Amino acid sequence: MKKWIKIGIIILGIFLLLFIGINIFIRSFLSGERLKAMILPRAEALTGRKVNLEEIHVSLFKGVVAKGLSVKETDGQRDFLKMKEFVLSYRLLPLLQKQLVISKIEMISPSVTVLKDRHGKYNFSSITERASQAPPKPSEPGGRGLPLSIVTDRIFIQNVQFKFVDEEKTMPDVSAAFDMEFTGSIEQDGTPRMKSGQISVKEIKVVLKGAEIRTTGKIDMDDRAIRANLKTVIGKDSIDLTATVKDYLKSPEVTANLHAKELDLEKLMGLGGEGKTPQEAVSKEPGDKKGKVSKQAEGGMDQKLKASGQVKVDVAKYQDYTIKNLSVNYQYVQGVVKVEPLGLQFSGGEVYNTEGNLNGKIQFAGARIQETLKGDADLKLGKGIIKGSQIFDAISSLTGIQALKNPNVDQGAFHFDIKEEKVFLEGFISSTLFKFSPKGYMGLDQKLDIPAELKISPELSKSLSRELTQMKFMTDDQGWMVLPLKIKGTTGKPSVTIDTEGMVKRIVPDLTREIEKRLFQRKKPSK
Repeated sequence: MKKWIKIGIIILGIFLLLFIGINIFIRSFLSGERLKAMILPRAEALTGRKVNLEEIHVSLFKGVVAKGLSVKETDGQRDFLKMKEFVLSYRLLPLLQKQLVISKIEMISPSVTVLKDRHGKYNFSSITERASQAPPKPSEPGGRGLPLSIVTDRIFIQNVQFKFVDEEKTMPDVSAAFDMEFTGSIEQDGTPRMKSGQISVKEIKVVLKGAEIRTTGKIDMDDRAIRANLKTVIGKDSIDLTATVKDYLKSPEVTANLHAKELDLEKLMGLGGEGKTPQEAVSKEPGDKKGKVSKQAEGGMDQKLKASGQVKVDVAKYQDYTIKNLSVNYQYVQGVVKVEPLGLQFSGGEVYNTEGNLNGKIQFAGARIQETLKGDADLKLGKGIIKGSQIFDAISSLTGIQALKNPNVDQGAFHFDIKEEKVFLEGFISSTLFKFSPKGYMGLDQKLDIPAELKISPELSKSLSRELTQMKFMTDDQGWMVLPLKIKGTTGKPSVTIDTEGMVKRIVPDLTREIEKRLFQRKKPSK
């Protein structure tokens, strides 16, 4: 028994001596000063910036631990990048052969501040320019560098802080905080091989036109797909996004669904309105070859990218309208966007206070929306009142009928056909006193060309202006007077006149039939 105890003590002593020896070897071979001397000059030569490292040491079990790493701005005072702690876990046996094989990377509290100055230059521009202009430096024979192989099983990045500030204010300020974890490897040639990854988005905050847009959620990924579940809050509105991106490295195929219980569409559209346009860079090359290459590259990605999904909003507000059950199915293939079906119900409105529903479909090419826009839609209207309409103001002024200035409407229906950069429309709105039936088009350039027919009841025809009563308009079978109108001008400044050509077209056939009737009518036999 004592013999086995002695053997155990001897073996334990051997392991203890081996551990102490390896620890001494590691600390002497990878001392903090040696690592600093190896890392800092290379980092400063690569970035052209002052690089600080408060502390670096080697632990047998934890690995290489660097603390207080920072890369300064060009002024040498402010931080461009800083990191609380950076840990490289290595494998022990390759180290004995003077090879540093990294198995795990941990980054704790890294933060990056990206600044775009008033001249449109980014604070990292000098680093990227330096890296692109510097010729490759041949390795010196007998150099002191260690053979390096990164075969990381895991990469942990905790408490990432990112900040973007645009002094020109052409782009919104952005701040972000998130954690990341990846499993995979990085080959010796720098090629990443990811097996899986997870990004926990603590918060992404975008300040756009004074409004804060906050996004939180989680993103999971592997070598085949990316899956995201995100929530974006804009003021009191909340938008949920679920998305999957397949084959994201070669031919991305995106499925993204949006849902919101309540949404202020007018506020949302205001955030995307026109702002200051950054100055365009002038190419020194003839023919702007760089621009052509970028367009071709973008076009190539457009051809590869596929996207589809659904947008649903329970209740939305737009101006004075309340929109319910907004449902949009969309598809993006080879640069073309298709929306089918599009459906919604609405009520309210300032100019036309009514309720109704809209159903339709549209299609356009993303690069040339106005030229390629086409589709159709059907609109049904219920009871309501028209107030402050420039067209009905003009109709009231033309006819002298004040009741047509802000008329009550019982029902209406319209069909829209969008093609050739025009919106062709046909339909009617009516009440017990009038029926208005336009059939023409509105150009996407806001020009109007809409012949219309206005029927007014015998009661309203009594209020017709003296000038128009002398024109002897046709009447229908129910005694309603029929006024052919022509709407021209623009949507901002429409004009309404009597369509005399339309009157002739209507009167001549009716007059011909009346003459034929009288000429060929048989006389009744006398008694």
